[in-house]
Amino acid sequence: MVRARTLTGVQGFPEGPESGAVAGFLLKLLRGSLGLTQVELAEQLVVDDSTIQGWESGRRPLCALKGSDLLRLGRALASLGAPVGAVSQLPLAVEADEFLTTCINAGGTLMSVRDNPLGHAVHRRDFVAFATWPFTGVVPSVVRDLPLPKSRGPVADRPQLTSVQQRSFFDQMLVAAEAADDRTQLIRRQATYMLGFDNRPSSATWLADQHGRIAIRAVDLRDVPGGIATRSASLALARQGDPEPIRHFIQGTLTENKQLLGTLTYWAYWLGEIPETYPDDQAMLTAGSDLWSGRRLIEHLTGHLTDPKNAEMNIHSLLGLVMARRDLLESSATLRDRMFEVIEQADTPALSRHARTELANLRFAAQLAGR
Repeated sequence: MVRARTLTGVQGFPEGPESGAVAGFLLKLLRGSLGLTQVELAEQLVVDDSTIQGWESGRRPLCALKGSDLLRLGRALASLGAPVGAVSQLPLAVEADEFLTTCINAGGTLMSVRDNPLGHAVHRRDFVAFATWPFTGVVPSVVRDLPLPKSRGPVADRPQLTSVQQRSFFDQMLVAAEAADDRTQLIRRQATYMLGFDNRPSSATWLADQHGRIAIRAVDLRDVPGGIATRSASLALARQGDPEPIRHFIQGTLTENKQLLGTLTYWAYWLGEIPETYPDDQAMLTAGSDLWSGRRLIEHLTGHLTDPKNAEMNIHSLLGLVMARRDLLESSATLRDRMFEVIEQADTPALSRHARTELANLRFAAQLAGR
């Protein structure tokens, strides 16, 4: 049954508690960068130390603050010496908490399209990094250098969600993906991608079945949004340890130039090279195709050629990028030298024959660019 939300609650049953785990953990790292205890930070901010404890633990979520109060908190932290770049991520961490809370509270109940946070904008890497932090333990790159504050006892290494909360979140991803139709492709694609972070065997089984269904629907190589959906499902399965779907995607769907350009455009959007936010994949692909240079993308792909789960996708994407934007390598001897080094590291027996051939082609392209 679809439940509709008002701006203050859910019609039919009360909302669950807000989760402030992500923003609270970021605040803890910011405090660590300042070298302050909770009591010392409370004194500096002129609040009770129990307020700091509540914010950091997520029991008093930062997403419950007024927007103006959150801005003032950020300014105060920056004035104390916290890194401005990391402080600027507080609103994104709050957004991640709101996303997690909405999905956790819905659990296995289908939300309306209007209220489903998966369906209103194409996600970017920075947001997904914060939203999946509690599941992966991988610190978002922009705050990776922040130290944990000193503590007498054991300290968690990531934002904490209970096992029940985690199950509820992924139950919602499964319900949303299964219920989505052709009018809500974005919900299906983004929920499918999120399910790649679920370590339950049932989700791995569902993803394998979903990949088969999507692959059949995406036979029309002119269907670029369909290709992006296939890409998300394939990468989710790669994260679960199955490389075959992404290999099939590379050697099938991505042989079509439009599909390759669409994948590169999505990569650029994912990494923030395309500044606009789009409501769906088709809008992003149509409006964003001419808005990216590839400079951020080539740096990212070069730095991730040795990623054990995504190496073959990254190799193929990088080869396509340097063929489409030859000036990227021609203009930078430093980048060419770095690419040669990484190619040697990436060339391992674990790669498919096709991927190793593409690595050789990539090496040759870098050699040609240096002449």
